[in-house]
Amino acid sequence: LHRTKAIKKISEELELNLENMKRKLSNIRDILFEYRERRIHPGKDDKILADWNGLMIAALAKGGKILGEKTYIETAKNAFNFINVSMRDNESRLLHRYRDGKAEIRAFVDDYSFLIWSALELFEATHNADYLKAALKLNKEFIEYFWDDNIGGFYFTANDSEELIVRHKEIYDGAIPSGNSVAMLNLIRLSYITGEPELERKAQIINRVFSEKVADNPIAFTQLLVSIDFSVGPSYNLVISGDEGSKDTQELLTSINNHYLPNLTVIFRPTDAEIPPIAAYVDCIRNYHKKNEKATAYVCEDKSCRAPTNNPKIMLNSIRAEWDL
Repeated sequence: LHRTKAIKKISEELELNLENMKRKLSNIRDILFEYRERRIHPGKDDKILADWNGLMIAALAKGGKILGEKTYIETAKNAFNFINVSMRDNESRLLHRYRDGKAEIRAFVDDYSFLIWSALELFEATHNADYLKAALKLNKEFIEYFWDDNIGGFYFTANDSEELIVRHKEIYDGAIPSGNSVAMLNLIRLSYITGEPELERKAQIINRVFSEKVADNPIAFTQLLVSIDFSVGPSYNLVISGDEGSKDTQELLTSINNHYLPNLTVIFRPTDAEIPPIAAYVDCIRNYHKKNEKATAYVCEDKSCRAPTNNPKIMLNSIRAEWDL
């Protein structure tokens, strides 16, 4: 149904009551829709992909954290939980696609890499250790099935997938970043958070394996350069210890979220528990406590921590954020 004038204008020209005119148009639309439904519907791309959703979840979690939009974070949580639970096979392996109530096709490098990224962003947005647990579990599977034990880097397909003439590794960062580029940053962040040196070692191997390609044409590997920048530093690990939901804790967290600090990992240590859930994955976290009965920030660089502070401005200065104050 096409009209070139406003409904009010048409009703005036036809000398019809506006409400009657709206009802007539509604009836006409219903008749047209009924006939249209008899036609063969065009094909629709309604599949759910783990990799693309991983990118969306990471963006929503990060955006929700920075903007204070809880609905973004809730949407990210729901999407992540669906993929991480429903898109699994009988062996609990991650799958690539979901459609018509069925999950199929063993996951590829991007599926794992992007979903780990999303779990890390959710961990920092919610401070819920379950997302760190999920990231570590996914990363363990990722390394087991995709890592090249000979020279390093992640293959595009798993080692038990259909046998190919050549198992290639993708590194080019186009409209979508490559799985290896994102994986390198994931490994560094996980290493910073957990203190596990083997994860950082694997990240450095990725850097070394693809270094010649990057040197020849850096502009084609922008996400990998982001990962390299995080690795080279200066990069920081921040632990905020305080009572969950308290005003002083929120002041520290908000001041971090209000500044662009890309080379930073943030861990929240709730002080209402002697051994918080995060301690299962970050053993040293139990050593971080409040000072002066206030929420306290510990800024660490190169495994060396500065004096703890309760002051958001001092905390930010320690992360060299003076330019953004």
